[in-house]
Formats: sequence, C-alpha cells, structure tokens
Amino acid sequence: MRVIVFLFVITGIGLAQDARSIVARAVAADDHSDKLARDYVFDLHDEVRELGKAGGVKKVESETDEVMYIGGKRYFRLLQKNGKPLPEAQERKEQQKLDRAVAEASGMSEAERNKRVADAERERAKNREQFKDIPDAFDFTIAGEDVINGRPAYRISAKPRRDYHGELGGVLRNVEGMLWIDKQDFNWVKVEADVLKPFSLGWILARVGAGTHLTYEMMRVNNELWVPKEMSLKASARLALLKKVNVEQDVTFSGYKKFETDSHIVSSSSGDPSGVQ
Repeated sequence: MRVIVFLFVITGIGLAQDARSIVARAVAADDHSDKLARDYVFDLHDEVRELGKAGGVKKVESETDEVMYIGGKRYFRLLQKNGKPLPEAQERKEQQKLDRAVAEASGMSEAERNKRVADAERERAKNREQFKDIPDAFDFTIAGEDVINGRPAYRISAKPRRDYHGELGGVLRNVEGMLWIDKQDFNWVKVEADVLKPFSLGWILARVGAGTHLTYEMMRVNNELWVPKEMSLKASARLALLKKVNVEQDVTFSGYKKFETDSHIVSSSSGDPSGVQ
C-alpha cells in the first residue's frame, strides 16, 4: 500500500493511466466471461422489499427462476414465487414450456440454429456496447489492494468525468464508486456505486434518487469464467415521475452448471457439484 501511494506521488498521471488500463482489461474480460456463461444454467433469486416512510418493510415479493440458454436463446423457468414452490399445476405448465423450448431447439437445422445463435450474439453485443464506455466515463485511481475470497484484487476508485457525453452520459456522470478487479484474471470481483444526483431511466419513466447505493459481486466458476454472485440495491425512485418509492432489492445467483440443450445437466467440476471455486 505504501509503495502504491509513493508511486502515485512520483508518477501522477502515469498511475491514473495504469488504473484506466486495468479497468479496460476488466471490461474485455467480463465480455469474454459473458459469452462463456451461455453454456451454463443457474438459479436466480430476486427479492424486492418496498419500504414505508419510516423505513419499515411494507411489502415483500420474490421469485426464483432457473436460467439457461436453449438454442442460443435465454430461457427463464419459474421455480418459486414468494418463497413457496409453485402449485403442482403451474409447475407442470413450466415443465411443459421448457420441454417445448428444448424440442424446438433440437428440431432446428444446423443453419437455423447458427442463425439464431448469430442473432443472439448480435443482440448481446449491442446490449453490452455501453460497457465499452466505462474506461472513458470516469477518472480512475488505484486506492490499494485487498484480498477477496482468498484472491488479491486491485481496489480502484471511480469518479465521474464531467466531459463524458456518451450514450449513458446522463447516468454515468451522476455515479461514483469503488471497483475491485482480480489481479490474476482482471475480472470484476466487486463493485460498489452511489448515485450523486437524480437521473431518469428513459422509457420506464423512473427517476432514480440521490443516495441510491448498489453493490455487485462476482465469483469464479469452473476455472474458466467469472459470473454474478449477488447484487443488492437500496434505492429511492419516482415511478412514472409521480409516485415515490423506496425499495431494497437483493438478487442472488447460484448453482452454476454446464448445460446442454437436450435438458441434461452436466456437472461443471469433479468433486464439487456446484462448479463454484
């Protein structure tokens, strides 16, 4: 840590550039992991708690889904609603929907499947294009090093650049945070972000309030990729620009396993059925 501070003092701009380069590598590494993740099935648990004016919980809703890619297309299978297994009839419908999706993918010709995969990749690349702006949207500084889950990681602060005017300028110029990036794989390990000024989220007509806090953590799976582990959000927002809501949201990701489109689950790591390392 003392060495890092000393280097920052004597090299100034050079160290800031190093921090930016580390973040740029992390963006590329995350994109690579995102591609590999299409070969995995996992469980996604999403819980949203609406808070009252005094801070107490007014309402809790949750869903647990099994998420997979079938024939290049992402598929969600509902497993639980509000912490309870689905009624037998609904569970049977979910299984039937999955069976139809698998049968459809299995019945495609190689050309049809290649086209669907190519279309899905174009859509994925389009959705992730915004991440490429991250290295230019912030001023980065190496703040130290930490050990997270037994692995050393860079701790990098991110301050928004007021001269950034990219597609997400209205959002990124109003957010600051801290990033942890694995020193070996250069993948995100953890991100913490705070909203500095309110901003709008376009077509959903929601305005996110200052003070909203986001935590996002990743984990290494099967010695080949990094995947989401958990995300938590404490937010103040106005829906339809009128109704103000205060919510807490926790999203957890678990049970990563390699998946084949014939609906056969393959263990992704010998000796560890979860495949998580």
